[in-house]
Amino acid sequence: MNKMIILSILTIFVISCAGSNATTMEYRSATTAVRSERDLNKGEKYALKALDMVEHANDARVAYFLAIEIYKPRKNWVEMNRMLDIAMQRNPEQALDRPFRLDDGTVVKTISESVPIYKEQIWMNLFNQTVDLVDAGKNEEALEKINFAKTVLEKIDNFITASLLYIQIEDIKKAKEDLNSVLKIDSNNVRALQIFGDLEFQESNLNGAMTYYKKALKNAKNQNTLNDLNKSLIFIYVELENYDEAITLSEELLSNNLDDPDIFFNVGVIYQRLASKYYDKGFDDYNAINASENIDASAVKSAYKNFKNAYEMTQQALNYFMDSSMVEEDENNSTDVAIKDMRRLRKNLKEIYIPSMEKISTDNNIELN
Repeated sequence: MNKMIILSILTIFVISCAGSNATTMEYRSATTAVRSERDLNKGEKYALKALDMVEHANDARVAYFLAIEIYKPRKNWVEMNRMLDIAMQRNPEQALDRPFRLDDGTVVKTISESVPIYKEQIWMNLFNQTVDLVDAGKNEEALEKINFAKTVLEKIDNFITASLLYIQIEDIKKAKEDLNSVLKIDSNNVRALQIFGDLEFQESNLNGAMTYYKKALKNAKNQNTLNDLNKSLIFIYVELENYDEAITLSEELLSNNLDDPDIFFNVGVIYQRLASKYYDKGFDDYNAINASENIDASAVKSAYKNFKNAYEMTQQALNYFMDSSMVEEDENNSTDVAIKDMRRLRKNLKEIYIPSMEKISTDNNIELN
């Protein structure tokens, strides 16, 4: 009977120790090794033993000690993060052995108050390492770092950075998965919407791209971002042959960016495409007229109208390309080629095609206007 009572008391004592700030020889040896002897290896050995002991089952101190006093000095971010997670799982409200004060005067007293601060430090180190690896062109290693960073803290920067890296290695599926993760956190995130729009545009899903760009525009505040989004929308309008909308938006963009050669050039491209469109229609009529034994008055009028429109659009394109050239700081071969192309087309229209239609109309008594 007495033996049973003694066993019961011992059981209660062990359980009580496991749920309190009980200490053990192993934990004391670990702290002594690190704090007095400066021996991290010895401290780690004893602390890992203590971590698995029943007396510390609900004690966050051991894991926290391993994280802050052993793995942090070693910059072993993987193990540091793992130990911080264990500390939070075991007893988040446990008081710190060594409370500390932040720069703003806040005193950090508990595990739950301290862990997020150290997690932020881990994350910052990982993010900076990712940037360095990207700058060095080591995208695969950078991905490993940023993917680990995702497990430390849920931050939008993790997923945006990872998505851009996946795009670099042409893994578009994973890039979209990360962008969707961003939108789950913030459905109006401008950067994620913009990147999604770019991917849809590259896949020729123009309507999908337009949807993302327009939503991004509603939430964007940075002027450079607004400009980039409007430029992207202009490209889509041109591809969809919504030239009126493309021109209207381009003129709005130009009014606020008179020193941006790219905008002048892009507006030139719009008029260049319009010129090409009218020229192709006129040229089809022109060939049909020359191939026919009988002159079709409607074909002559159509060809003449399209050539005149092509000439007008060519002149507009040329003006914008020349404006672009004037504000460019460095010589741009693309602009020079575009100017030469428009001058050549303007000359052909003025000296060959339009006069040809006028002569045919005169010879056949066709009223052009």
